[in-house]
Amino acid sequence: MKKQMFYKRILIWLLRFRHRKGYGVHSPFAFNLITGVIYEKAQYYDYEYLNDLIEKTSQKYSSSWNRYLESAKIYEFIFRLANYAHPQTILEIGTSVGAGSVYLSCSRKNARFITVDKNSPTNTLAATLFKNYSGNIDFRFGDVSALVSGAISELDLLDFLFLHAGDYPLNAVQSMFEQCISKSNAGSVFLIQDIHKSSALKRWWKEIQLDERVGITFDLYDFGIIFFDRKKIKQHYIVNF
Repeated sequence: MKKQMFYKRILIWLLRFRHRKGYGVHSPFAFNLITGVIYEKAQYYDYEYLNDLIEKTSQKYSSSWNRYLESAKIYEFIFRLANYAHPQTILEIGTSVGAGSVYLSCSRKNARFITVDKNSPTNTLAATLFKNYSGNIDFRFGDVSALVSGAISELDLLDFLFLHAGDYPLNAVQSMFEQCISKSNAGSVFLIQDIHKSSALKRWWKEIQLDERVGITFDLYDFGIIFFDRKKIKQHYIVNF
């Protein structure tokens, strides 16, 4: 199975090869995001601290922890995108073991950050990581739809959303997304994971691109990025990430 996934990712990368590093992109906004955020290679000083934090925590739970971890490339991209967006309020739906959460929180240390998840064995792993983390994370778990409703009601505006769409039923994902978009503003950035995980999620991602409330969108295959500034010409970009 792992070998099949490996070859599948190579094929996807080759099919999207012409969409790498901003080639053919004429919009200054899109080009700057692709080259200066998505593909940026600079090593932020927080990376070392975060990598060490996750490594030390994972050693205690290595058998149950490692299968949930993404690559450092993914976590560092999340960090850069949030750092670029300068949000004051951040909501993550789908905490898992919390590795992405600490990268997201550390990128904007003064932002209000809420992360929610369903009841799961990973709740304990995330809570342990957050206990060792020096930042401020408001971690809530239980009925995730109710938790999202509660979090949204506490926020005047939602500047940054990180939604792990593949972790929940699509109807719940769509409902939570609608609640979040009701608190979006022209400067909001929404990051959606797993946009190609299933045919249903692919269709939903297509619907988002056409939504009149949405501005520029980016398809990184594993992630979709949504901007809401309607002063910029609505356009969709594919990026080979």
